[in-house]
Amino acid sequence: MALMERFRISGLVRLAKSTRQELAGPISAERLDRLRRNVHSATRMIEGLLHQKGITLNDLPSPSKKAYQFLKDLNFDAITPCDTDSPNHFPPDSVSFRGLQSYLKDVLNQLGTVDSAVPTQSVYDSIASSSKNIEEQIRAKGIRPEQLKKNSRQIRGWVAYFSRRENLNSYCAAVQRAHPCFHQASPCAARPAASVRIHFCPMQGIYRIRRSQHSVLVQLPTPMICFERETFRSLSALALKKGRDRQPVLDATLAQPYQRIVSELELLGGVVAQAGGLYHDLAASFDRVNARYFNGGLDRPRLVWSRIFTVRKFGHYDHARDTVMVSMSLDGKAVPECAIDFIVYHELLHKVLGVTWKNNTMAVHTTEFMNRERAFQQYDDAKAVLKRLASER
Repeated sequence: MALMERFRISGLVRLAKSTRQELAGPISAERLDRLRRNVHSATRMIEGLLHQKGITLNDLPSPSKKAYQFLKDLNFDAITPCDTDSPNHFPPDSVSFRGLQSYLKDVLNQLGTVDSAVPTQSVYDSIASSSKNIEEQIRAKGIRPEQLKKNSRQIRGWVAYFSRRENLNSYCAAVQRAHPCFHQASPCAARPAASVRIHFCPMQGIYRIRRSQHSVLVQLPTPMICFERETFRSLSALALKKGRDRQPVLDATLAQPYQRIVSELELLGGVVAQAGGLYHDLAASFDRVNARYFNGGLDRPRLVWSRIFTVRKFGHYDHARDTVMVSMSLDGKAVPECAIDFIVYHELLHKVLGVTWKNNTMAVHTTEFMNRERAFQQYDDAKAVLKRLASER
């Protein structure tokens, strides 16, 4: 852990995330004690670094600040260890599958050219078989989602998502839409179309371009398979420095089709189905909200905490899998119960009201939705809390 440029402390957010994941499940007294020592050592080191640099906690980026506050506020004495450790003994973020990264690369190369208009049966069978094998290993070894390394979790979700034929067809159709945009705008436009390859894969950012002497590799986030050709044109202009307008691309990433795929990939990769947080219990929140605002008539959806600290999006409802996800940023002792209940209520309204379409445009926050949202008893108080948390970014 070291102090980086702009006072970012590398490893701090990762430590907070892994600590929270480990504490979310059963933990032995021995591991709890070891975790306590690691956290106390880390917080003392951070305080020493801040003192050495002559800066305060407020000088850190918001994710680092939130991660430090989370670690500092942990009350290990309030955590009850179990009698025995987890049966598989895998710590968080430790499990990967040999050869999985290479396998994904091979599949992406097979699907990435303009010739791949329709996926071959052999490619589909390979993906379906790989997904089945991964799931069998996970079941056999009792591996929990939080024990998988992030990359393995993401590839697991990718393989599972495209083991459904209709999704794989959508992938190939997206390559057909994207390929001409990047080929025409690339420096190798005069060369054969095969010199440009499109990969929709797990990655950070909105694009990555890798050039060699004879080809161009365009790597794009998997959910971009929902983009229309016009959006790919905007993205290719942006990526190849022929345009500066990011708004069409950013708007498309915030739209429901993109966010739906993001949610499904995360769920297929593995989300900890843990309603109980360190400070708040989503199941208890659901019971309160369901009784007060829905007359107890709703079936409980899957309730999960997100894996990251967020400040812009505090909740999400996935219609396809009936899952309410609440940001881990809200699982703090300083966050009042009303804020948790409001987010759960907001997402349950999405469950109840669904989506509507007007002039070929999908609407989720309709007038009816907004009116019902304001029926929340502590609406102003909850909104004030969320506004304060968002402003701290």
